[in-house]
Amino acid sequence: MIGSGRAYLVALSLTLAVSSVVQAQTRASQPGTAGTVSLAMANAGGADSARDIEIALPSVTVSGAPRSFQVVSIPIPDAFAHVMKLEIEVVPRGDFVVLGPRTRTLPISTRSGVGVTIGIPASALAGRLVAAEARFSSPVSPTLVVPVEIDVNLVRQIRLRPGTGPINAQAGSDVILPFEISNAGNSVDTVTAQLTLPTGWAARELHQAPLVIGPGETLKRRVRLKVPALSSTGSSFVQIDLRSGAERLASETMTVEVFNSSSIGRAAGPLVTSSVSHATDENGHANSVVTLSATGALYDSVRIDARMSQGVARGGAASNAFAHLGTYQSAASLTLSAPSGQLSLGNTGTSFSDLTGLYPYGQGALLHVQHPGWALLSMGAMSMAPVGSTERKPMVGLRAEHQLGDAQVSTSISHLADAGTSPRQLDAFGIGAAVPSILGSTFKAEIAERRFLDGSGLGWSSGLVRTAGEGNEEFRVTHAPGGSDAFARATDELLANVSERLSPRMSVSASAWRTTDATSVFAGLKSNGFSLRPQFAIHEATTIAIEARSYLFDATSRPTPSNSGGAFGSREQQLGISFSTYLRQYYLNSSAYLGNVTRTVTPAGQTVVTDRTPRNYWTANAGWSSAGGVFELQTRIEQTRDRGGFVNQQSMVGIRGEQLVLPWAGGIRAEGELQRVNSFGGENSTIVRAGIAIPLVNGFAFKVDAERNSIFRSTSGGVPWIFAARFEHALTVPMLRTPGTSGYVYEDLNGNQRRDPGEPGVPGAIVRRGGETAVADASGKYRVGGDARQLATIDEASLPDGWTASGAGRGDLSVSLSTSAEVELVVAPRSGISAVQVDLSKAHVIARDSAGREWAALMTGPTTATFQSLPVGVYKLDFDLSELSEPLVPRTPVPLLIVSGKDSKSITITLDPRPIRMWNGSGTRGSTQKNDAPPADRKPDASASQKQL
Repeated sequence: MIGSGRAYLVALSLTLAVSSVVQAQTRASQPGTAGTVSLAMANAGGADSARDIEIALPSVTVSGAPRSFQVVSIPIPDAFAHVMKLEIEVVPRGDFVVLGPRTRTLPISTRSGVGVTIGIPASALAGRLVAAEARFSSPVSPTLVVPVEIDVNLVRQIRLRPGTGPINAQAGSDVILPFEISNAGNSVDTVTAQLTLPTGWAARELHQAPLVIGPGETLKRRVRLKVPALSSTGSSFVQIDLRSGAERLASETMTVEVFNSSSIGRAAGPLVTSSVSHATDENGHANSVVTLSATGALYDSVRIDARMSQGVARGGAASNAFAHLGTYQSAASLTLSAPSGQLSLGNTGTSFSDLTGLYPYGQGALLHVQHPGWALLSMGAMSMAPVGSTERKPMVGLRAEHQLGDAQVSTSISHLADAGTSPRQLDAFGIGAAVPSILGSTFKAEIAERRFLDGSGLGWSSGLVRTAGEGNEEFRVTHAPGGSDAFARATDELLANVSERLSPRMSVSASAWRTTDATSVFAGLKSNGFSLRPQFAIHEATTIAIEARSYLFDATSRPTPSNSGGAFGSREQQLGISFSTYLRQYYLNSSAYLGNVTRTVTPAGQTVVTDRTPRNYWTANAGWSSAGGVFELQTRIEQTRDRGGFVNQQSMVGIRGEQLVLPWAGGIRAEGELQRVNSFGGENSTIVRAGIAIPLVNGFAFKVDAERNSIFRSTSGGVPWIFAARFEHALTVPMLRTPGTSGYVYEDLNGNQRRDPGEPGVPGAIVRRGGETAVADASGKYRVGGDARQLATIDEASLPDGWTASGAGRGDLSVSLSTSAEVELVVAPRSGISAVQVDLSKAHVIARDSAGREWAALMTGPTTATFQSLPVGVYKLDFDLSELSEPLVPRTPVPLLIVSGKDSKSITITLDPRPIRMWNGSGTRGSTQKNDAPPADRKPDASASQKQL
């Protein structure tokens, strides 16, 4: 007892001495450093007691970001500088991680400091947190604890996700936009949702309260908007910005499909436009062109685009004047397009694959049929006749695709040829596939046998493509024997494209390519280049970008009887910066580039002649754009320097207006252009143009245009005025209604799934079938096209609040008022035993209507199951009680759940425990429920009685 008491007194005195020294040094030490402690050495008898005492020293603090590792240097307390045996234990706190050994012995020779690597978890909140404790201990001294604090950097990341599925609205009604806000950062944020609405739209909530959202938290919000009654059918866009003060944290644009029943009907057919145009050329000769076009919906699921023209435009001046009027020469063509395919007649073109033919174009027919599991593309045409010739050659091709699970296989065959001085020809057959690959990408590959004018060969192509919301990547390698003379881009091609959004404000795009080719004119064609463009958004409407690009082209011509051949090439390198901003309808774009151009010429048998000149330019355009037209100022300055060092400069300044409404002139639109170009060598040119478009009555309109352009000169050398006029008539013809499905959308007031007398229609309800859409008229009647084998459904977003569709069908479609209904569950007690205590939170209650459709209830109370939205009708109830701790069965007969409207009442269902059957050890089993207690003179035998459930 005396020895232990003495040890206690020694430890106590040591503790008091150390504590006083620590307190004094703590007051003198700076925050964030480990203070020094002078220890009075105790004898061995008090060592264990001294180690049980802990003294906290000032912390060591470093900063770091979540998901990073920080190396922390912890100084050794001076009191332990000469202790023979010193141990340190690093104890992590929370989710922080300590790399390496946590306990180590420190030799007396290396007592300057201890390095510890600490991993900061991804979930670490912003601010100063205790990450670990360094515990220094010696057998003869108290334990000194140095806290290690991490000042976690602030990570601010707010995400905005629109609700899934299409958003539809009826003109004159409300529409609800659901979205989610999540905080992926590490601190509490306060955000405000700001809406940018189409003209005339209004938000029902006049003031949006700020939202406080914690780290890892997700908030679901809905915005109710009023759609104007005069809104036209089509897509409207609502932008939601999440802001914290003046900073925009997230932004999304949501598309709302608006339907206006008054704008859909027989007046929504094709727009047929006929016109007669006249124009003079630079020599004063008259030119005339007559055009006829029809564009729009031919009937519910088919659109038409038909064009034809008659007449001729001689010379560039007349063609330019006709273009200003919107008049273009074209051969007769007809295109019918639908969700399931396309048919083109007349001038047509397509691409089969990289190896079986790219961009064949001629006069004939093209058919493209699309199905969810397969697709078919076919073309049959004659090539276009060359200028001054009537020779034409056939172009025939077929491509088929089929979906096999996640993979797609394809095959194509083609016979392509055209005429001219450098004719092309290809006969090819190929097969290909596309399969999912790593990181959400798709791997594509194809092989094909190619036969062309001068030979044949096996071509192959492979590529990796990834398309994501924030980035796109493509890598492709192609070998196509025959090259561009056999309907390919080149003989060999290597291509890489990358576009990535690195942050909400930063994005980068890059591309690189290399091609080699040979044609009937050139023995060798080579090109390669790259471009890199990082872009930064200074503000939501202001961006700045830097671009570096390089292009190289080399060509070697074939010798001909009149030309010995040779080679030439060009290389251009540029580095530039661009700036773009807008404010409401005003905008400004500007870019400047510095670079040089190197040109080489190698005549046959001679040395290479190289000419390298700088090429710098600056462009800018600023203007105003709205529904009332476009008004813009333009300028461009370009500088080059010749071999003698003389600087040549070309500049352009201009002003233009397009489709400008003259409010004092009754809807007349005007356009014009004034441009001055000061070219190299003192060559100057001026463009002056003015025109007006005058709407007349009943779809008639008149346009006139006048232009004086220095580019177009008469045979006498003068610059004449070019005049042009167009007289047109536009008429919207009714749709051609093919057989479809007709019926009524009606309110099923009694829930019997059929329309009874007195049940009204639902005007404005949107009915869908496949890709077709129809809107019910004032009486609820609708007509929808599409595949008659498919069922029609009602878009519930077009229904008033509280009403739901009863399901898909043909003909009449019912909607019913949905309301909540409650089912009370009561557990009955066993006979002679106290009440049964069962947790009913895992009970599942299911309502099933006469058509077999099911609704599931939610347990909203200890014994209450609630159906949140049940249409009017009669329902049978089913129960799944398999997850309960006590086996229960519903008492039969189970009553029906009758939903008749908003005042539906709850029903009560009794759940009975399953009976307990007992038998004694003699083997005689009772045939009835036995709940009585055993006789007083006999104890129950637990091994001889059982429960049988």
